[in-house]
Amino acid sequence: MISRAFSIKRGLVAAALGLLSCASSHAAVITLTPSKDATIYGASMNQGLPNSSGQDLFDHSNGAGPGLFAGGNGQFAPHRALIEFDIASALPAGARVTSVELTMYIGIVAGSGGAPGLGDQTPRTMDLFRLTRDWGEGTTGANATTVGGTGQGFPANTGDATWLQSAYQQVSWTTPGGDHVAEASSTRAVGSVFGSAQTWSSTALMISDVQGWLDNPASNDGWILINRDETLKQTHRAFYSSEWPDAAMRPQLQISYEATPVPEPGAAVLLVGGLVVMLGWRRSQAPGGGNCCRGQRRPHCRRTH
Repeated sequence: MISRAFSIKRGLVAAALGLLSCASSHAAVITLTPSKDATIYGASMNQGLPNSSGQDLFDHSNGAGPGLFAGGNGQFAPHRALIEFDIASALPAGARVTSVELTMYIGIVAGSGGAPGLGDQTPRTMDLFRLTRDWGEGTTGANATTVGGTGQGFPANTGDATWLQSAYQQVSWTTPGGDHVAEASSTRAVGSVFGSAQTWSSTALMISDVQGWLDNPASNDGWILINRDETLKQTHRAFYSSEWPDAAMRPQLQISYEATPVPEPGAAVLLVGGLVVMLGWRRSQAPGGGNCCRGQRRPHCRRTH
């Protein structure tokens, strides 16, 4: 009887565990648009001239315009793009990130005057670095309807990200141009075709960045996009921002992940119910179990017939 009880117990547990294993993590893919994005502007060869010259743009920002710039302008002034996605609100807690890709669409090319096929045709390598300080997006450029004409930014409002300050007139970057880690999370040689998709492919560091932002939302400061040729003349690319009217052309972060497995209710019911049945059966087989009075004379047993 004992061996039979053991066999039944083992079978029930195995069946329950089998159902539990069926509740394995499931893969999913989600695509996000930025929660905020902006462009910051550095010094040019005319450094020291007032902002009215349109070249020395330390105090300019572009947080609500239709374009994000990365690279040098006609006066060698570097532009850098800041971009952040709200990971924690989009993914379930405890999920495991398995792949990350950032896609942005070219809106204009340096020196093109807004005409496709003109301007800088040399592919420009751009690196994506994880930022280590929060920054302000603001509303500068909100009235702009085209990417062209916004490459010099706009006078910053209090709290906007600029080249020198993560929040204008409030908090300075430790390093002008944005505080970021030393190693790029992903790299892309960006072309020059208007409207073309430029994708920063998934890497272990990109996955680590997004996983960290999911597990610790307070650490999410986004990325900064830096053109390796930003100190050269006419090397920038402008990408459509989160404010661009056509949603299909806005920056897109595609995340593949596995959700934390949730046990199937049926497995738990089977496990608990089976154990209850098994324990009842074992009690009935124990000495004195079941009909304890059958064939025995005990003080608590009484005949009913």
